Amino acid sequence: MNNTEVVTKVAEESGVNVEDCQKVLDAFEDVLSTELSQSKDVRSAFDKVYKVLHVFKNK
Repeated sequence: MNNTEVVTKVAEESGVNVEDCQKVLDAFEDVLSTELSQSKDVRSAFDKVYKVLHVFKNK
């Protein structure tokens, strides 16, 4: 999926408008990118991604 497809799908699933979804996903990408850039190694980066996805899955 490309960015437009992801944003459209999230908007459809959540009932939130496309513009707001784009803002949220952009912010999420920034936060995740910052966290991953601070990881010491690949294992640590994957652990952070897993933890973030786990939080969203178990909301």
